[in-house]
Amino acid sequence: MRANPLSPLSENLATALIPDTPSAPGAVLSADAAPAPADAEYDEPEYDELAALHGIERERLVLIHPGSHHVAPAWPAEHYADVADQLAADGWQIAIVGDAPDPERTAGVLGAMQTAALFLAGAVTPRTLPRLIANARLLVSDDAAASSPVAAARALGTPHIVLDEHPRDTGSDAIAARARAALSGTGDAHPGHPFTLHMPAAHESA
Repeated sequence: MRANPLSPLSENLATALIPDTPSAPGAVLSADAAPAPADAEYDEPEYDELAALHGIERERLVLIHPGSHHVAPAWPAEHYADVADQLAADGWQIAIVGDAPDPERTAGVLGAMQTAALFLAGAVTPRTLPRLIANARLLVSDDAAASSPVAAARALGTPHIVLDEHPRDTGSDAIAARARAALSGTGDAHPGHPFTLHMPAAHESA
């Protein structure tokens, strides 16, 4: 897995991703939390462990971040699930990120899906979030508030779709089509077999 050079961006990300509320000591930090301070090293072993545990595949990873910072979210969970199912049918690996305690906006998407997805809500720390976003081929998010992963995606150059920047009646088919267009324009993005959550590497299946 190729590592992305994150160090030059760490100062920007430290100010771009601001936690909504302070985390209690020892609490698991969500994907909305701030990354490590600018002078800290990113925890590559921690990310590698996360990737190995969940079978994250950089070339086909699509992140779904349904968490909203608005009173009225741009999209219901069912719409996210429909887009995720369509992309999974194309062979992309779907991972849901966000706040684990928010069942409507994280587990609600997984529950509405007809296919399997990686559920990373609450499992991604501030020190691994930028690497995860950098390794994703696409991020689909509800809004682009200061504490949203969209800020990191923009800083890192990760293609992204922000739902509250579209008309509220935009359907899931239209967003899925836009997602396919974005993925087709990313040279190192490669889908796998349809509906396959994890494709073992050659050395794993040998």
